[in-house]
Amino acid sequence: MFEGKVAVITGASRGIGRAIALALAQRGAKVVLAARDRERLEAVRKEADTLGAQALVVPGDLRREESVEALRQHTLNAFGTVDIVVNNAGVGKYGSILDFTPADYDWIMDTNMRVSFLVTRAFLPPLLQKGTGDLVFVASVAGLKGLPQEAVYCASKFAQVGFAQALDHELRPKGIRVSVVAPGGVNTEFAWGTGRTPGDPHLNAFLRPEEVAEAVVFALSQPPHARAFLIGLRPMVEPL
Repeated sequence: MFEGKVAVITGASRGIGRAIALALAQRGAKVVLAARDRERLEAVRKEADTLGAQALVVPGDLRREESVEALRQHTLNAFGTVDIVVNNAGVGKYGSILDFTPADYDWIMDTNMRVSFLVTRAFLPPLLQKGTGDLVFVASVAGLKGLPQEAVYCASKFAQVGFAQALDHELRPKGIRVSVVAPGGVNTEFAWGTGRTPGDPHLNAFLRPEEVAEAVVFALSQPPHARAFLIGLRPMVEPL
């Protein structure tokens, strides 16, 4: 389905990012795996290898411009092009707004929004040069509706969704598709120690990361004349 396509996935070392990388690798894409944890990225690369896919590991803190530039250079040096960029890197914390420090705010906003901006900005020129390609943002239902105990996380995800909406206006006439996948609760390591606890039985009723990955595949699988701009998923245990 994606034979020969080059896909860059941020936050690819675990959870949703890992699932997206493997879903694309299974369908023939060459995957570029970006995150901070080299050891975990290497584990994902080995999984991609077993699927017969080419995988490139590029560790780094993508909040830093030099790390994003290194990601761009390594990708283009290895594969010569890019076709798909999945902005998936994200962090979160739950609690009353008074429980948040300015450092918490910077950590969440920089990871969720600044990384999306920097990575998109870095890879957009080759996409525009080709006049085709996909930008996917893994956002959240917290980017569509304000939720209690999630004020800063909601702010970061609302920003990400607004960024994607603006890009859709700018880039659609130039052949670039923009998609937003907005899941509810997903059973991953997300927010462990900052609002969620490992082993919490409630997580068992949440979405699986592979289910979110299939939504990304669905968006990317649309015919050239169509786009899936917003896909929302929620587990049955969560109200709308």
